[in-house]
Amino acid sequence: MIRRLRKFWRSHEGASAVEFAMVMPLFLLMLFGIMEFGRLFWTSHALHETAIATARCMGIPQVECEDGSAYSASKTITFAQTKAAGWAVALDETSISLNNAASCYGLDGFSQVTLTYKFATLLPELLTSLAGGTDLTTQACYANQ
Repeated sequence: MIRRLRKFWRSHEGASAVEFAMVMPLFLLMLFGIMEFGRLFWTSHALHETAIATARCMGIPQVECEDGSAYSASKTITFAQTKAAGWAVALDETSISLNNAASCYGLDGFSQVTLTYKFATLLPELLTSLAGGTDLTTQACYANQ
C-alpha cells in the first residue's frame, strides 16, 4: 500500500491537465478582453468616420443632406445613420446632434456633428470594466461652402 502511494505521489501523468486547467481561465480572459477592446476601438473609429462624413455632407451641400437646394436636418440624420450602419453601428436620432452654423476652434461658419453611443460588451459577466456600457462621444467640424 505504501509503495502504491509513493508511486502515485511521484507520477507526472496528469501534470499537463492540471497546468492547462490553471492557465486556461486566464488565457480565455485575455483573449476575450482583447476581442472586446478591439470592438470598442472599432466602434470608436466608426463613430469618428461617420461624424467626419456627416459634417462634410452638411458643409459641402450634397444630395444626401439637402432637400432641393437647402440643408435638411432629417436627411442629414438619415445620412449619418446609413453611414454608421455601414460600420455595423446602430445610431438613433437622439444620439446625433447637428449644427450647421457652429463655431469650431474659435472660428465661425462651420458645420458641426456630435455623435454619442453607448458601447455594450457581449460578455458583461467576464469583463466587468465594460459591463455597464461605455459612453463614446465624437465630434467633427467642417467649413461651410
